[in-house]
Amino acid sequence: MTSKTATSTVHSVHADDREAIASPMATTNPSPRSSYDAFTEPPTGSQTPNPLLGGHASQKYPEEGYELGAVTSRNAPPPAHLSNALEILYLTRSRRSNAGELAENNDAEALSPVRGSQGIPPQLRNLGTEIMFVLVCSSGQLLFSYNLGNVTVNLSAFQAALGMPSGEVPWLMGAYSTALGLSVILSGSLADLLAPRLVIVAAFAWLTIWNIIGAFSLTPSRSILFFFMRAMQGLSVGLLVSGSMSLLGRVYSPGQRKTRVFSAMAAMAPLGFFIGALQGGALTAHLRWIFGTNAMVSGLLMAAAWFSVPDIQPEADLPGSDVPSIRDFDWKGAICATAGCICLLFGLTQGSVVHWSSYTYSLIIVGIVIIVAFFWVESRARRPLIPNSLWRTPGFAPLMAAYFLSFGSFVGAWQFFAVQFFSRIQQKSALTVALYLLPNCIAGILAAWIVSKLLHRVPGHYIYMVSMFCYALGPAFFLPQTANTSYWALSLPGITLATFGPDMSFAAASIFITSNVPRSYQGSAGSLLVTIQNLSSAIMASAADSIAAQVDTSPSGEIGLKGLKAAWWFALAAALAGAVITGAAVRIPKEVEKEHVT
Repeated sequence: MTSKTATSTVHSVHADDREAIASPMATTNPSPRSSYDAFTEPPTGSQTPNPLLGGHASQKYPEEGYELGAVTSRNAPPPAHLSNALEILYLTRSRRSNAGELAENNDAEALSPVRGSQGIPPQLRNLGTEIMFVLVCSSGQLLFSYNLGNVTVNLSAFQAALGMPSGEVPWLMGAYSTALGLSVILSGSLADLLAPRLVIVAAFAWLTIWNIIGAFSLTPSRSILFFFMRAMQGLSVGLLVSGSMSLLGRVYSPGQRKTRVFSAMAAMAPLGFFIGALQGGALTAHLRWIFGTNAMVSGLLMAAAWFSVPDIQPEADLPGSDVPSIRDFDWKGAICATAGCICLLFGLTQGSVVHWSSYTYSLIIVGIVIIVAFFWVESRARRPLIPNSLWRTPGFAPLMAAYFLSFGSFVGAWQFFAVQFFSRIQQKSALTVALYLLPNCIAGILAAWIVSKLLHRVPGHYIYMVSMFCYALGPAFFLPQTANTSYWALSLPGITLATFGPDMSFAAASIFITSNVPRSYQGSAGSLLVTIQNLSSAIMASAADSIAAQVDTSPSGEIGLKGLKAAWWFALAAALAGAVITGAAVRIPKEVEKEHVT
């Protein structure tokens, strides 16, 4: 081969290949035997002429003295640099081919569930296990509203079965919500310090036992046992909710997958309320079977939890730091929180029953003092029930205040009295009332889906602000109603639009809170939101009931239409106050992919 031929061969190479060739030639000294010889030397050892370079493959080449472009004869060895350059060209193109295949493989893998920051968490075996895990964890929210729905549509039936006066009817809801809120305060921290799987399975077992007891306590002589059963239901569901929040917060790092999971959990609340109301309406004539079927449901969920929930142990937030244990539990804070909430809630709930006597005022004052002491104890605790850093997070305190006012107005001051409006004022059956609440289910699921799509695209406080106005639309649509108003005219749009409030706000707030605390505080942070949710329901229901009773009470003790509207005015004012707080002080950034904070 001549110098002209060799040069033209090199110049025909792609520009990128020429760069790959030039760099090694300028910096390397080729070895006496390059790997090119392995392709040109036949296994027989005979001196076969090289078809490309015209030389003999078996000839021993000197280490140096050849350059590209040098004149070679038929019997001259190929230039070592050219041999090395062709080898580099071959390897470069091979790498490009492999890179292309790898890119195609990555594109194909992107279509299937993969493990990683946006894939199936490593604690879960496959997609089926993940779906079952999320459903079991979300069942806490479902059962929370499920156990409210099946009692709410049957308030009159339960009142008659237990032989209780009208003033004690709020305790059918208050005993459940109060115990749930108190248990969440304590069990959130316990779930972070223990294996959450044991907490969840034990909660399902405890709930199953007390549902069975509830089926045999529906008589006037056992009314105290029935109220205690409702409290134990709340205790069990509180354990479920806090354990689930701890598990989901640990398994999922902040990001889009976590947003979808928490949105799915938020969708369970309206679904559970509708299913519970439908079950209660269908079993009005057989109240015992409400709790009998509840026991079957909780028993099946207990079995599902045993097989699908991973056995996750407490972890240290930082490498080299101590792993938190039950010895770190804040017992002083737990005692203060429990005592303060019991005194406050009992005083508020009993106020309307005994017409605000001196002892109810005393209980409220003592409760407030103990709650103030709780915050003082928490500020000095080594591991507080609620991480102190969370209170210093910009926008957190006003977010909680807005959520307290708005969610409490929805459940305690609007929905509770809306059901009474349908059943007592419009004289609808329990099953009809349950069907009236169907938009609650559909709109709630739609709201959770919207949040899962928007939270990565727009700042969360815009979603939160919309939810505050949705809270206000419920009472706004019910205030003009009369006993003869058509359901389709005002009730349907009111129920549909109001449901966007709790589901959008819960999803946005829970993701914001759990994304701003370390992994070991996921249960505590999530339980705080659920605690606010339940305590606000009980407190606002008591306050609204007192307002309604002062405005319009019949000789039998039942609240009239004017009293219901007074409660709805109170709900509207509370929701709008939450909107003002949100607009002034709440700022939630767009959700991004990141690791847990430390």
